[in-house]
Amino acid sequence: ELMKDYSDEIRYNVTFSNLQLYLILTNSGDSVISIGMTAQGFELLAAKYAQRKRTLNIDLSTLKIRPSANGYTAYLPSARIMEQFGTQIRFTKEITYIKPDTLFFRFSEVFRKQVPVKLDIDYTLSGQYDITDSIRFFPRYVTVSSIQSITDTLSFIRTQKINLTKLDSSVNLKVALSKGGHAGLMKYSVDSVSITMRIEQVTEAGYVVPVSIAGKGESLRIFPDKVEIICRVPLSVYPHISASDFSTQAEFHPASVKEKKLRVNLVKSPEKIRVLKIVPTEVEYIIISK
Repeated sequence: ELMKDYSDEIRYNVTFSNLQLYLILTNSGDSVISIGMTAQGFELLAAKYAQRKRTLNIDLSTLKIRPSANGYTAYLPSARIMEQFGTQIRFTKEITYIKPDTLFFRFSEVFRKQVPVKLDIDYTLSGQYDITDSIRFFPRYVTVSSIQSITDTLSFIRTQKINLTKLDSSVNLKVALSKGGHAGLMKYSVDSVSITMRIEQVTEAGYVVPVSIAGKGESLRIFPDKVEIICRVPLSVYPHISASDFSTQAEFHPASVKEKKLRVNLVKSPEKIRVLKIVPTEVEYIIISK
């Protein structure tokens, strides 16, 4: 029975290609169409239930596009649609109709804008591990092509959401850029960014560092004159780190006379380490008469 010819209607998703570079399609025409066809029974069954074959492409390179009040318009009649689909649906003996019988298109000029990329990332670290460098990603900027009403409102582009848990080794991955609710109206110069996170095993260490005094106008003595810097240090560099790699400073201004203590600021620290705290964060002082 499946060798016999039957008539049926099959729905197909439609994609579009080869649009002129200076235009963007602001409506999808009809993204789903119905095709009435005659073919052998087993071919019709395959067409109806093989999902990966249920998409047809329409080449817009020869479309006659005309200016209109709101941009540009064009249409594609059923005869030309059948020409294109006939080569894609090879088994069909006859295409009897297409619904809708004409596809209408609206276009707008393409506007381009370069905007920064923002990472949308959440992560947790495992045990005694830490990120020992800033999270790096490339490219940091992307060029967006879209209609003017969209490009005018863009200040940045986010990546798709990433959730990483219990990290205990360095990470290198690619993440797609998000297009939100305007996917059909936006094109990016790149579709993803490469992310690098350097993660190493660390240990907690403390370094006692003298506090220098900055400022003009008075001679001071501070108490205490040293602080302890508590930080997380990667094991790979721990043997090479010493207190001399750090420096701290308390700054005095004439307006500081009303304050009983001066805040201690970290002036220098080695790369790759993460400072957790400075103990104490403030020092007392006395003014020495000249």
